[in-house]
Amino acid sequence: MFNAGQSLFVSIHNEEVTKGVPLSLLAAVFSGLQDTVYFIATAVSGCELRPRMRVPVNIHETYRLMRVAEYNSAYTLEVVFEEPMQARLPLEPDERNIVLDKYMSLLDALSDADNQRVFALFPDASWRKRILYSVENHCPKKEDPWYLTFRREVTGCEVQLSAKSRVHIGELLTRRSLEDITVSGELLRIHLDEHKIGIFYQPAKRLLDCYYNPELEDFIVKNLKGIVHITGKVELDSDGLPHKIVDVSDIRALDLSPLVLKSIEAPEGSLILKERQVIEPLFEDDHVVLEIPDLNIVAGGETRDDAVEKLYSDFIWLWNEYALAPPEGLSQDARDLAEYLRAMVKD
Repeated sequence: MFNAGQSLFVSIHNEEVTKGVPLSLLAAVFSGLQDTVYFIATAVSGCELRPRMRVPVNIHETYRLMRVAEYNSAYTLEVVFEEPMQARLPLEPDERNIVLDKYMSLLDALSDADNQRVFALFPDASWRKRILYSVENHCPKKEDPWYLTFRREVTGCEVQLSAKSRVHIGELLTRRSLEDITVSGELLRIHLDEHKIGIFYQPAKRLLDCYYNPELEDFIVKNLKGIVHITGKVELDSDGLPHKIVDVSDIRALDLSPLVLKSIEAPEGSLILKERQVIEPLFEDDHVVLEIPDLNIVAGGETRDDAVEKLYSDFIWLWNEYALAPPEGLSQDARDLAEYLRAMVKD
């Protein structure tokens, strides 16, 4: 029998959820949820985070989540902890409730951008960073049309995990001193024995050595490939260009997967497109670039989120300046552009 008091209801919300949910999305969400629960449980147990550390076997056995039911209002799945092989003593406290409470409190703090509460929940900086990375892995990106809610019936608590939560995670992970900077480049080498990676830094046309804290090693091995963003203390050469990064404070892979646009967010609402727009991001001159050639939009930013934000801004500017403008005040080319924009937007 499962402990109903430890049930966690996970819902994926999306306007198209009735048509089905991609298996890749399910895999990312639920494997990410399980990883985060394992890390929180290991931190709660008082275990010290060490380089190349693996989650202990007893944590795997005690905190393994099991699907017990599915519901169709959104896409909702009920999960509970697998019953332990060895029965608990009658008065023995069940720390699994503590782990779930911490998970829910963390998501709530991220939703409210309450950084101090995140620090209070996980005062150990090493565990905090590991846990935040794992949450980021199952958190929607800015352009994703879905978000998650988590609910515990026993407490009545419901929290949300959305693209805004991802923004706050990024802010927490990249907190840095004034002398730190961020560089981007193609990952070419990993030297685990020296805690060093090498990236090709295009502006200097050189291989840049970056020395990282061993606590980042698991993340590097599992997640890094292609273009990466690295933040840390940088030694400059005689030309003022980065020579090496001696103390990496944050590192992450650059997401260059296709951007699928179904709507354009604006402060006063959203423009819903009639047909989705698929854009292949480029990485040029140390920037992520998104283009909509038919609208002459070329949006660039240091990160994918920056580029998406700029693309939204450019599209909204065109909409306000042309699609909403009186036709008699526009040239023929401008009227053609306004008509093209209105034809793209459904609502």
